Formats: sequence, C-alpha cells, structure tokens
Amino acid sequence: MEYFMANPWIIWIAVGIFFLIVELCTTALVSIWFVPAAVITCLLSFVIKSAVWQIAIFVLLSAVFMAVFRRIYKKYIKKPVDDVDQNEKLIGKIVTVVDRTNGINGRVKLGDIYWKAVTENGETLSENEKAVIKSVNSTTLIITKMN
Repeated sequence: MEYFMANPWIIWIAVGIFFLIVELCTTALVSIWFVPAAVITCLLSFVIKSAVWQIAIFVLLSAVFMAVFRRIYKKYIKKPVDDVDQNEKLIGKIVTVVDRTNGINGRVKLGDIYWKAVTENGETLSENEKAVIKSVNSTTLIITKMN
C-alpha cells in the first residue's frame, strides 16, 4: 500500500482502465468522461502530490468532460427521435392476406414481413385478398377489407 501512496499515478491509470472497461461493456456513454480525466490526473500527479487536490482535479475534469461529451453526443451522434409512433406509420398501408384472417387470428404480408392480423369487425378475409391496416395492437395488425 505504501508503494501506491508513493506512486499515485498507478492508481489513476487503474481508475482510467476500470472506467474504459466499464464503457466498453456498456457502450452507452455512461463513464467515458472519467477516462481522460483519470489520464490527465495521472499526469498531474507527478507535480501535485496532495491526494485531496488530485481527487478534486479528477472530479472537476470529469464534470467538464461529461458536459463536453454530452454536448457532442446530442449534436452529432444521437439521432433525433421521431415524434410519430412507428406503429402509426403503418396505418392506411395495404397488406396481402397470407392465411385466412378473421376477428380472432390470421396472417398478412406487408412488404417482406409477415404479421399476425385480425379483422376489425370479425369479417373473414381469404388468402391473397387485399386489406387496409386500421390500427396496430402491439405486434398484431387490425385490418379491414379493402373497398
């Protein structure tokens, strides 16, 4: 322990490696700002011998890097969330009935994807009939016969 107190740079390298491993495991930008803060604190530990000052510098640098990284992340990396629910985009699309569909069960094809489907009013639709999506309930399409 005495060796580490005399060489605090080793502790800061270990802290940086720890947070780098945490970030690599999560890939959610939860700890990446601690890595450069630990590296800079490691370099400053050769000049600043006080552990209290080193910890204060590490905390301050972590806050600065967090603010900078989050700004970069929001501006350049994070994709904006579409305000429209993805299921709402399906409403009005035309599907082809693959398995006979009624108010209880059935299957349709939209593009190259097969969906579970039920009819809106319990009517029965035969294979290869066209239908229109009226709403979406989880992974089930509620459809009606195309007029």
